[in-house]
Amino acid sequence: MAAKKVGERPAIDRQRLVWMGQALVVLALIWVALNGLDGWWLGLLAASAGAVAGAMLASGQPHPWRPHRLAGFALFFLVESFKGGMDVAWRALKPDLPIQPEFRRYRLDLPGGQPRTLMVSVISLLPGTLSADLSDDGRELVVHLLMPEAMDSVSRLDRRIRHLFSLEPRESADE
Repeated sequence: MAAKKVGERPAIDRQRLVWMGQALVVLALIWVALNGLDGWWLGLLAASAGAVAGAMLASGQPHPWRPHRLAGFALFFLVESFKGGMDVAWRALKPDLPIQPEFRRYRLDLPGGQPRTLMVSVISLLPGTLSADLSDDGRELVVHLLMPEAMDSVSRLDRRIRHLFSLEPRESADE
């Protein structure tokens, strides 16, 4: 029996296999949405490679997420992106509208791995907000805001990610 080497990744367990299957379906759907069914076999191959690579290379234990909640999260993202994009465009066209850029610290109490990575990544995709810095321990995020009110969308994003991953609600509304 071979001894386990230090730093060696654990064998793929059931939870990681489930996560890999979910990733495969999502990646395949993204392929179909972007390319249609032409070359579906190439999309399936690419989605499979992405799902296997993600499952093999992701550190830590994957967090189970609920696929039926992904549509709600996607809708939330689209609505927030549209609202933020309209606000930024309106401010660019009407220079007399106030802009109060600032940095705020946001306490991250989402578990490490996918939930926290999704939070940090999606903040930067929403107009008017940007993940500027993450503390060494990953527990505090510095967010650049175009307007102070944009912090509300960060809190809403936190709630949506908790819902997607079936995590407990945030204990306090403190930022």
